[in-house]
Amino acid sequence: MRRFFISGPRYTAFLGWRYAAMDSLTELQRYLERHHGGNGALAAERTFASHQRNHDDVFMAFWARHSNLQPNQSQQIADLGCGPGLFLKDLSNAHPSWQLTGIECAPYMLERIETLPKNIQVRIADLNAPARELFSDATLDLALANRLVHELHQPITLFCQLRHWLKPGGRLLLVDMVRQPIKNYLSHELKGQALRDLDLSPAQLHDLFQHFLEHNRYTSEDLCDLLTLCGFEILEVEAIRSGRAVQIAARNPNSE
Repeated sequence: MRRFFISGPRYTAFLGWRYAAMDSLTELQRYLERHHGGNGALAAERTFASHQRNHDDVFMAFWARHSNLQPNQSQQIADLGCGPGLFLKDLSNAHPSWQLTGIECAPYMLERIETLPKNIQVRIADLNAPARELFSDATLDLALANRLVHELHQPITLFCQLRHWLKPGGRLLLVDMVRQPIKNYLSHELKGQALRDLDLSPAQLHDLFQHFLEHNRYTSEDLCDLLTLCGFEILEVEAIRSGRAVQIAARNPNSE
């Protein structure tokens, strides 16, 4: 039987990691806060501010094409790296019969989760090395990884576990930043200002280039190759944000 415990009034945590558990989770939490600029509260605010933009008409059209869900039937959906649970609430409002699970570990995101509808639960886990028991086999109809994969040290373990958790024919929808020329990246980050005209400190330059490395881990082809090597079938690859990001729909085959 799965066991849960309450950690504060706003979320539940899953007892499942089996490898240096809390040490690994704590280190990941520290990494994520550094990745988010060292200010978790600001990162959470930005998540609220960017929610509509990250779930805009382009995303919703992609979702409609590939989610393959039955609106009037109970469906099991996981939002991997759900932040404060905003998209889960959107889904719950539209489909109260669906069973929705968010996975998150950043304390500053978890702290911003408000009272959740009964059909939503949030579990704490390190998605670099998620336990097999995080979900039962062949129970998920769909998993969403929206701007998650670039934050992982490696996505292979997660992709392989998703092959177990998703039902045959179940879908993985992946949205993330992809590799781009550094000129394009800097122009976007600096909002078109010339680098030579800015008086950036060594610390600011360090952060700028560290984020470049973290946001440019993979090309679209890399992500598709990794999914294919883990056994997924690629259904669609769509470049978005002027090529700075990609939406990928993948299917769990009906048989191994």
